[in-house]
Amino acid sequence: MALGVEAITVSRWERGVTTPSLPRLRRIAEITETTVSDLVRAPDAASAHAVELAALREELAETRAVVDRVARTLDQLARPRSEPGSASASRDS
Repeated sequence: MALGVEAITVSRWERGVTTPSLPRLRRIAEITETTVSDLVRAPDAASAHAVELAALREELAETRAVVDRVARTLDQLARPRSEPGSASASRDS
């Protein structure tokens, strides 16, 4: 591995059991072509993405509800009207 650490060490970092040293963070940033600041801010960024995703899901659900209402209305408008003089037409007048 380019960092010279065992897989168990990386697993501990990922689970939050331990954290890499600053020199290791610098090396990770170099390898991943990012900054140390970006590495340590990653959980906040993930949280912000989760909030944005939840908002998009809510908006999608609202849009689906509107589309369903429009589809029902279009179905109702597409149904043939009853002929004048039929039982349902005389009830409507």
